[in-house]
Amino acid sequence: MMIELRVGGGDKGGALRRLMGRAPMAGTKPIFVGDDLTDEPAFVTAIDLGGAGIVVGDRQGTRAQYRLSGPVAVRAWLEAFVA
Repeated sequence: MMIELRVGGGDKGGALRRLMGRAPMAGTKPIFVGDDLTDEPAFVTAIDLGGAGIVVGDRQGTRAQYRLSGPVAVRAWLEAFVA
C-alpha cells in the first residue's frame, strides 16, 4: 500500500517534465514505468519528450505504448536493459 502526496494541480507528468529539464536529465529521453491510473500523465509526457511509457499489468485504456506483465517482468527487463 502506498500514499502519494502532491501539490494541488500537480501530476506525475508535470513532475517528469520538470525533472527532464534539469541536469543531468536535460536532453535525454525518459522511459516511464508505472502501474497506476495516476501514471497516465507521465506516460503522455514521456512520449511527448521523445521517450516511452510502459504500463505494468493488464490495465486497459492506457496511453503507454508498451506493457510488461508484472514486477518480475519489470525486473527482468531492467536487468536486460543494463546488461
